[in-house]
Amino acid sequence: MSTSHADEDNRRTVDLKAIYLTTLERCAPEVLVREHVDAGMPRNVVAIGKCAGSLLDGVASVLEIESAFVAIPDGYKLPATQTELHTGGHPHITAASFAAGRALLEYLRTHEDILFVISGGGSACVEVALAPYTESDVAEANARLIASGMTIGEINRERRRRSAIKGGRLASYVRGRAVTLVYSDVSTNAAYDVASGPMPGPMVIADNTTLVRTAAQIIGDNAVVVDEQLEGDVLHTARELAARAHTLDGPRMLVAGGEPTVAVKGDGRGGRCSELAVRFALESACEALFASSDGVDGNSGVAGFYLPPRQRPSAPAGAEAALNASNSYTVAAQIGEPITIAPTGNNLRDLFLVARSQAQGSQANAQASTTVNLAFR
Repeated sequence: MSTSHADEDNRRTVDLKAIYLTTLERCAPEVLVREHVDAGMPRNVVAIGKCAGSLLDGVASVLEIESAFVAIPDGYKLPATQTELHTGGHPHITAASFAAGRALLEYLRTHEDILFVISGGGSACVEVALAPYTESDVAEANARLIASGMTIGEINRERRRRSAIKGGRLASYVRGRAVTLVYSDVSTNAAYDVASGPMPGPMVIADNTTLVRTAAQIIGDNAVVVDEQLEGDVLHTARELAARAHTLDGPRMLVAGGEPTVAVKGDGRGGRCSELAVRFALESACEALFASSDGVDGNSGVAGFYLPPRQRPSAPAGAEAALNASNSYTVAAQIGEPITIAPTGNNLRDLFLVARSQAQGSQANAQASTTVNLAFR
């Protein structure tokens, strides 16, 4: 019995989402941190960032913890493990962020030998101003930086200049031994930028490459992996993905990751993934999924977007105006399907999946196949 293009496209929608969700499950911080904790590590634990709760729980499943301190952005997954808990702001540095910073220094003053588990989001949720900068100076500078369109490395260089605990300065407050594990939301080999690098010499337990390679393993032999993380301007990233997608043949699927930069131009609704989805749709008709690993795409209220295959690149009238107002969600929701999940507790940047439909493949190559053979294992 023949299968219609619509039926196959519907099945592929489930497949792309299944790849994304299974990847998140396998890359959960509480799962990956267990592989790096041993009985010889300090039993006083400081967990910082969006994944602090999950990381602490993962450590506690392996190590008998004596005490713990958590600084986590408001709204993110809290630990089940008993801890001294402080919630701060994100992406903006708030009064609660500075309160968490003062509490952290007090914890270090009263505890020796510390295991630090650090993830992205720590730059905003816990902070101590470095004199002569005031707390207002630090908070206002951070607000300008995150709206600038600068890369995370550039932003963090500026954050470190104004912080008493970033750029390795937190180490000066540690009494005794320190071990640092990092669940990284920055470029490969740039662990110093996670939470703006509070501790020197961290061990990276996972980063965006982990996310991409896990997705590729799920897809199996049909995965075409982009080795480098994509983190330039969002328009350039969209064009690069579109160009690579048009080289795909048969059932192959492009797997990439990173964190494109988006300059905030207005007060609309959107995020990196929603803007990338719209700009990609203007460049390519290929099926795609663009979604965050933490389940939060800017202020869009969703994790990302699935784009079904189309006959030609297109977007609704007014798309450029919406993008110029940072209102990418409105356009993306007209051309694709929002992916709504609870915040995951993960923080390994974004995942990008691109494939070609049967109709597109037939136009480009008479031998092209519609079905993406998944090898879940």
